[in-house]
Amino acid sequence: MRVVLVTRGDLFPTNHGAAARIVSFAEHLSLRGDDVLLVSEDRDVYLRWRGGVMSRVPYSPRARAAQEWPVLRSGARLAERLCARVGYPAEEHFLYAAQFDPAFWGRVAWVARAERADVLQAEFPGYALPCAVIARALGIRSSLVQHNVEWQRLQEVVGLSGGPLLRARELERLACLAVDDVITVSADDRARLVLAGIPAEKITVIPHGVRLAEYRRPRPLDLRWSLGLDPDAELLFFHGTLHYWPNTLAVRFIAEELLPRLARLRPKAHAVIAGLSPPRAYEHPKLTFLGPVADLPATIHAADLCLCPVPSGGGTRMKLLEYFAAGKATVSFTKGAEGLRYTPGVELSIADAAEPFAAEVVRLLGDPAARAAMGAQARRLVGFYDWSQIAARTEALYAGQGRGADLNDEALAALRRGDTPPPPTEAPLASRAAVDPIEAHLPPREPSKPLTLLLLINRGCNLRCAFCDLWDRGQNMPLAQVLKLLDEAVAIGTRTLVITGGEPFLHPQLFDVVRAAKARGLSVNITTNGTLVDRRWADLTQSGVDSLSMSLDGLESTHDQLRGKVGAFQQTVAALRRVKTEAGITTSVYFTVTNQNVHELSPVFELSRQLGAGFDFWPVNDAPKLTLTEAEHIAQYRAAVAHIGAAAPDVAARRRYYDEGLNYHAGERGPVRCLGLIDQYGVTFEGALLPCCVWGGDGLAVGNVFETPLSTLWRSPEVQARRESLFHEGCGVGCFNHSLYEFTRSTGLGFKVTPAEAERA
Repeated sequence: MRVVLVTRGDLFPTNHGAAARIVSFAEHLSLRGDDVLLVSEDRDVYLRWRGGVMSRVPYSPRARAAQEWPVLRSGARLAERLCARVGYPAEEHFLYAAQFDPAFWGRVAWVARAERADVLQAEFPGYALPCAVIARALGIRSSLVQHNVEWQRLQEVVGLSGGPLLRARELERLACLAVDDVITVSADDRARLVLAGIPAEKITVIPHGVRLAEYRRPRPLDLRWSLGLDPDAELLFFHGTLHYWPNTLAVRFIAEELLPRLARLRPKAHAVIAGLSPPRAYEHPKLTFLGPVADLPATIHAADLCLCPVPSGGGTRMKLLEYFAAGKATVSFTKGAEGLRYTPGVELSIADAAEPFAAEVVRLLGDPAARAAMGAQARRLVGFYDWSQIAARTEALYAGQGRGADLNDEALAALRRGDTPPPPTEAPLASRAAVDPIEAHLPPREPSKPLTLLLLINRGCNLRCAFCDLWDRGQNMPLAQVLKLLDEAVAIGTRTLVITGGEPFLHPQLFDVVRAAKARGLSVNITTNGTLVDRRWADLTQSGVDSLSMSLDGLESTHDQLRGKVGAFQQTVAALRRVKTEAGITTSVYFTVTNQNVHELSPVFELSRQLGAGFDFWPVNDAPKLTLTEAEHIAQYRAAVAHIGAAAPDVAARRRYYDEGLNYHAGERGPVRCLGLIDQYGVTFEGALLPCCVWGGDGLAVGNVFETPLSTLWRSPEVQARRESLFHEGCGVGCFNHSLYEFTRSTGLGFKVTPAEAERA
């Protein structure tokens, strides 16, 4: 097989993550007998790997001369102008100019033809369109490797927003849709792309890898002696490209949050940080910046404990794989470990706030046996991430095997069975998730979503919906209580915050909450009726919120009637349009199906598509007068589901689920089970801990986070008993929403509790 990598040219020295990934992959794929070529902005030569050996191949004189034709020679300047027009940051133009540069397209086409390529593989979205178009013209395959979801990186790390962010996002979506295969390095990134409208079946998760051989017998290195430290110093290690903002934030955390806390408890602890561009503003007596190191494996081996307090970004942290390969115990933020499947406390220790992070560092520094045990488990897991395995998986994908799979899942499943890393020809392994003690009563499963907090931040609303009573007796959760809850939430592994109410835009400190959540590494969604967006526009656009979900329950007259306010429809539609076009924030429409609006379900779906918004719908809860029981309404509902499913494969895949919604409306509720208090949980403005966001259901609350810290409640016997009750006996509070579908998708079991199961319970 002949694979052409199309990418950036700054690969040597390989002192940043992208370079290490691309070069390591090319080398190991060629060791499998494949020819690997690489095209970059270099106009003179391209690269070839054969048998693991790289060489430089000059372009033919004719191909080189063609790049000097006036139209091609001026292409670089044109590409720069178009990058500026889109709004890409100037320092990022080198990653995006290729899609607009005709000379670059010419180089890709020339190498593809001259080398008789089988696959054109773009590394980063800015290289995907040339690959897709040229591959289609030649009748070969194209792919895109997403090291991150780049528009989210631009938003979180570079601060891109508004129109530029919107245009960058749409170009990246176009790139993903244009190629034959999309490769993400984490399941989280895969989920983000699916949410953006990329078909799930064309996305395969193949993480970054590590050169295991380099870590087996590293040269001895005495860092304490070379740095002039106390012979008994306890070395904490972190590395990365330090001007990359998430890594800069990690350094700040180590210097300003961790080391001061260790000063009294572990006075001999000393942090050693390696990498380009050390942020000298965070100098500390107990911190040493090494700069780039020539022998990273030896440096990691010399440390006692590794750290990964990375609060943002995406992809897979190659640094974690390197720490694992060295057999080092590691303490990480949840975000820092994104993209890997692991069992917290076994291969990796997770803590998401300063106090628990410091406590875990203290514990491990004081327990060499625990460090050794964790390091041994980490080394076993990383055996499945050697670059030879990554190359084999990519080769299998191009051979038509394992499309849509996740190597992370296979690796952990094999590890739990006690397997050694599989040979390249072995069939994909069955997927299994890490089992936390709170899931001991569940079958082996995949999480339905990242742990999600549904925060009912207030009671009170500016509308008077026919199916809701949360508009009266307004009450807001105090900001101090919210901030305390957010700290507790990240401590238990929460990764997503959904703010709802009431109407959350009525909370006077809503955007203080959003900013605090983003600072803690949470992804934030606000669910709103959309009528107050203009009133708080400046706060909204400056808050960093990830997405907005707005309710539309019919076309204008129907929506206004159900929502109890004339003009509500126009306000919400205007808000959806403005957020999409001016702020570049992801939007979606929520539709609550009733017998008064079911005939408008399809038209509202089409309106949402025109607005560029996602769309979701479900039957109304706890409003018997509005349920779908008449034959006419049932027929309209089924026709609408079929119409939406024709354009949305995820809806088509859930047809049985939507049919069950009709049974629900017919009164065949019965107890149903969900993953409340496992993959999601709710907290009300009064502090009540719930399995979901159905406020006020009899017997739903299980403790109060204002009285007992969430981290204590989360693993309390009372909450565990409720989890097991939700599984064995189900819940009869009267809701029918996605948590039920998620239960089936995650566990493989039906969400209804059968009579036999209920009798056994």
